[in-house]
Amino acid sequence: MFTKIDLWVALCFTYFVGNAMAVSHTPCAGVVLHVGAWMGLYMLLCCAPLARIPHKVWAYLCAALGCIQAGLGLMQLMGFQPSGHHLYAMTGSFFNPAPFGAFLAVMVSVVMATYKQEGGKVLGAMAMALLIVLPAAWSRAALLSCAVCLAVLYRTYIIRYWKTVAAVALTAMVVFYFLKRGSADSRALMFVVSVHSWMKHFWLGTGVGGYLHALGEGQAEYFAAHPASTFIPSVGVADMPFCEPIRLAVELGTVGLVLVAIVLVLTAWRLWRARHPLFYGLLALLVFSLFSYPFNIPVFGAILAVIVATAANMGEEKCVSAGKVCSFIGATALGVTVYALLLPRIEAKKEHELFSYLKDEAFIKDYYELLPKLNDNPKFLFNFGSLLRDAGRYNDSNAMLRQGTLLSADPMFHILMGRNYEDMQEYGTADSLYSHAFHMVPNRVYPLYRRMKLYETMKDSTRMLDMAKRITYFKVKVESPATRDIKKEAEEMITTLTNHTFTR
Repeated sequence: MFTKIDLWVALCFTYFVGNAMAVSHTPCAGVVLHVGAWMGLYMLLCCAPLARIPHKVWAYLCAALGCIQAGLGLMQLMGFQPSGHHLYAMTGSFFNPAPFGAFLAVMVSVVMATYKQEGGKVLGAMAMALLIVLPAAWSRAALLSCAVCLAVLYRTYIIRYWKTVAAVALTAMVVFYFLKRGSADSRALMFVVSVHSWMKHFWLGTGVGGYLHALGEGQAEYFAAHPASTFIPSVGVADMPFCEPIRLAVELGTVGLVLVAIVLVLTAWRLWRARHPLFYGLLALLVFSLFSYPFNIPVFGAILAVIVATAANMGEEKCVSAGKVCSFIGATALGVTVYALLLPRIEAKKEHELFSYLKDEAFIKDYYELLPKLNDNPKFLFNFGSLLRDAGRYNDSNAMLRQGTLLSADPMFHILMGRNYEDMQEYGTADSLYSHAFHMVPNRVYPLYRRMKLYETMKDSTRMLDMAKRITYFKVKVESPATRDIKKEAEEMITTLTNHTFTR
């Protein structure tokens, strides 16, 4: 037979696929395939006796994996290995420090839990090494997730010295906030906008893959209604969700959120009752997911599958002939299907990267050939739309860019569509798109510049002068040569228009 966790996981996956097919209006085949891969891994792991693995084996495995990542990060810091991101010295095998820190936090939480229960000098030394490297990742979410796990693990000491701990925690929170205040304010805005979007699609959500579109449209609506908002200086273009529960709520609605919560609560309860160290790994992962996007990264989905499968193997005995055999057959079938569908998409992405920076009309045919496999890749759609625009195929370009808006919160999709409509002399539509792009990220001057140039094309000197004045007084988020050139052009336009009016 199957355990309760197995049944709830199956129900979650069924709802997820149903939502993608019936509710979502966003191309989301890639997301569905990745979740299908995690489901196949879970089913395969359910065939293994994970619950019988000794706690120390789990701890040494996590310690080894964590130390490998920490060692790679230290080599990057010393210049012996290239970093995964040009702005950060230490990323491990990840593309930026946040998932690197999260991985270390999950691993060290399992190691510390086992060390507290069973001891061991080697285990303690490895845990200490990971704790020393963790702050170097400079991830507040990772540090917080590790701190929460340690607080639960050493809760008796926390309760005894709660005043001191509370003072230290409060001070740390204030310091971390002011160290990256812009980032914290930006995430607060994302939370507000996302909750509003969730309320509008409360039960079933916007559909799988629709979070970034809902976020971009929500920001445009919010700033159109609040033009003097205090969030304006800190807002940016989000390409990832920075709160996994909110993303689930927006995309899958309350129904999906409740189903996932049931699986996680059952998993946590079984691990806690068995005093299993993976409970602390799960806790670290979930705390981190409140402030970041771990489940957009395959390795964290695999970690979650391992943890849930381990809990599912506890307590209730499975029938060998029914449960394990069915799981193995299902996992094999699902794995083969996902591999057969996912591999061509991965190859197509690599092929696109080879010519993505070449703006040659000769590649239009190649783009069309790759489109069925990359129709949910916003970078591909933007590049394709740009290439079609350069070729003068404005309607085809807008078709690609419009699909890109369903997958991205980047206002550049709307600006490029506006330029297409401007070239087609549909000035009202172009103006509307430029205005919408500005409200999505209202600390960027470029959409205002496009409107000024549009009014110049329309020979509307009144609105052109108003927009030029607005640009000169505009406070940009990041000063650059481009923004200085825009302001200089606006100032010259004001001088020209003023002199012309005065002469007349």
